[in-house]
Amino acid sequence: MEAVILLAGYGSRLDRQDLPHKALLPFGEETLLSRHLKCLQALGIRKIHLVLGHNASALQAYVQDLNLDLSIHFIDNPVYRTTGNTLSMVMGLKHCQDETLILDGDVLYPPQALLDYVQKAPRSSFALIPADIDNAECAKVLLNPSGTIHAFITKRELTNEEKSGFGFGGEAIGFFVLRQEDVPQFVALYENNEPTYRPVLWEIPFTDFACNTPLHPWHITQNGCFEIDTQEDYFAALNHFQSHPDLYQLP
Repeated sequence: MEAVILLAGYGSRLDRQDLPHKALLPFGEETLLSRHLKCLQALGIRKIHLVLGHNASALQAYVQDLNLDLSIHFIDNPVYRTTGNTLSMVMGLKHCQDETLILDGDVLYPPQALLDYVQKAPRSSFALIPADIDNAECAKVLLNPSGTIHAFITKRELTNEEKSGFGFGGEAIGFFVLRQEDVPQFVALYENNEPTYRPVLWEIPFTDFACNTPLHPWHITQNGCFEIDTQEDYFAALNHFQSHPDLYQLP
């Protein structure tokens, strides 16, 4: 297995001018990024592709100073300010030859939740957490009657037709695994629709991908997963982290 971590974004809504990058938000003696890398190390990931953009040199120096026994490949996305994270993901996937784990860089999770997911979940699949069906911000997942993923809906409310016609899976929290054969197929879908997909979030092309490729949900029932977009998100995640130290202990 290989891994791609999406780290290009600026994080303007977080507004942490004291940090070179929001992936360096501290949690105890670690950061979001060091936690990601140590979890991937525990999983024995063969190669890790880091897609960088904002303050790329600072982030690369930070990773190198960690001195972890990992094979890390740095990829620069110079147009991260004017494109969505789909482009960053595809830039990483183009280097992957095996089944691939994709991680959003701004997510805090209990390490065991990621380990269980990678070791037990079907391929290709997306990790989901419980969510408010009426939350316009979160990446809501609609399910087909068969149980596979029908669509990802983000930045808007669901329509009445969507609520009545499909099951609600929860929120896609930001880590998912693609089968080896699905990696080049998704890249091909992107390349055939690049003007449409280049400026958008990955939820949009994966909704199209799901039309012809079975994508499976993997439900994480334990609390403790947070996507961190704002300072309020960080405070909520940090409070949970400090209140449940055993839950977040690294392997």
